[in-house]
Amino acid sequence: MLSLISTIGLSLFLKRKTAGILKNDKSPMGKESIEYRDFDPESESAGDGRIISHYLDLMSGTDDEMEDLLRVAKKAVLADSVNFFMSSGGILRLRCSTDEAAGIIPSQGGLLQLCFEEKKYFVSSDMSEERQTAGYLKKDRISSLVAVPVVDGNFPLGVMTADSMRVHAFSGADGDTLQMFAKQLTTILQRERLYPQIKRSYDTLKILNEESSKLLSSLDENIIVQNLIEGAYKIAATEIIFFTVKGREVEILYGKDLSLREGKIFNTKGTVLDMAAKNKGPVYISDVRDYRSPIMPFKMDRVNSVFLLPMFYERNLLGILSLLLERTNALSSYQRELIEVLGNQASISIANARFHAEIERLAVTDGLTGLFNHRHFQERLAHEFNRLGRFSAPVSLLLIDIDYFKKINDTYGHPVGDLVLKRVANIIRKTVRNIDIPARYGGEEFAVVLVGTDEKGAVNMGERLRKTVMDTKFESDKNTFSVTVSIGISTYEGEAMKKEELVDKADKALYQAKGNGRNRSVLWSDVAG
Repeated sequence: MLSLISTIGLSLFLKRKTAGILKNDKSPMGKESIEYRDFDPESESAGDGRIISHYLDLMSGTDDEMEDLLRVAKKAVLADSVNFFMSSGGILRLRCSTDEAAGIIPSQGGLLQLCFEEKKYFVSSDMSEERQTAGYLKKDRISSLVAVPVVDGNFPLGVMTADSMRVHAFSGADGDTLQMFAKQLTTILQRERLYPQIKRSYDTLKILNEESSKLLSSLDENIIVQNLIEGAYKIAATEIIFFTVKGREVEILYGKDLSLREGKIFNTKGTVLDMAAKNKGPVYISDVRDYRSPIMPFKMDRVNSVFLLPMFYERNLLGILSLLLERTNALSSYQRELIEVLGNQASISIANARFHAEIERLAVTDGLTGLFNHRHFQERLAHEFNRLGRFSAPVSLLLIDIDYFKKINDTYGHPVGDLVLKRVANIIRKTVRNIDIPARYGGEEFAVVLVGTDEKGAVNMGERLRKTVMDTKFESDKNTFSVTVSIGISTYEGEAMKKEELVDKADKALYQAKGNGRNRSVLWSDVAG
């Protein structure tokens, strides 16, 4: 009989929970249902995320679930009310009840406290005659009481009670029945404790998936690093820095909540940051307060733990992700593992971005001199003229030719001639501004587009280049020799002109410079005058 009552009670309880699960997908009849099918581990379901979210929603409704359980228990033992008192700081407090209008107030002591302390159930069939108290007060008189401990292993969680105004309302069998319901309460509470951990893990894995997708969405290294740091920040909200490594020096490429005040390039010699790079593995220091070696190449304020993740692709160190945390023991092993996974994905993306950038650089660069090639020069000059259509600003062009270059090749050989081309190209690169466009125009000729530069500025730049080349000593075996250049200059300052005309005028000015003795700069307007 006891087994039958318990089975019926639990079945009634589970029926409502099953109904809750069954109301998610619409059936052809207009009602909501869910299709049950065999699980196939090989298949992928687009609704996996929805199913997990729904499962978490079900887990979160523990109060409703407990109230349902108490209502079934009330019917199973024919009680006036069934209540669950949960321990909080050693004090039993009412968690839920089938009779909210009763105004139940725990009074501590009585059978309630005795049941909790001794972790065994009590049945009192006549409270007055036995001179016992329930341990809680309610509007109606309590004549009979069953108190059952709710325990997780040997750890008491609370007490479940059933009460009645009737004398001799309960028997030992009712105590056994209520014990079964108490076990179900324990299961609900266990799941309730697990819920925050599962929810946190699920949310974090969602972040990991979303941020990993962002890392694959760009071939710009700066954007990839920003996405990496934003993703790491969602896993551990703290100060985060990404360093690019250049020998013993590091440069801050990007930071989150960055509190540094001075400089962006640092020497790492003698620091844990340098050690992490050399050891090629992550370093986590849970308490840096008594750490002897400096962690970073700069002073750290309010930092008590650090996590350093060197990021490699194959054997190449791409950078170091650094988390600076205010608390000691601030990162769990789970958080560190997630950041490492994110870092590994970012390493591949950064390597791809750098490879792509190198391919693009090779496509626009002259292989010998490292300057832009002729095709890219033409594209950039066309871009400048398109821009000038919207903004009235001057642009000048220098065409530079190495004097008697054939004689250099004939006298010293072509390898020396190549060295001369490289040296002259290097002088041009170092002399012009970052916004200017230096290119190898062809053979021994170079071109420089001077952005936003008028005639006077162009002549000054041309003369600076010419004198620097002339004052430079070139070597071949044991011989030292000098090299000079001739420069033709033209300027666009708002008049109707195409880019081809700008090039043609600079070319004619260069021809004039070479015809008048070489080693000089000539401005087209002087030739035209």
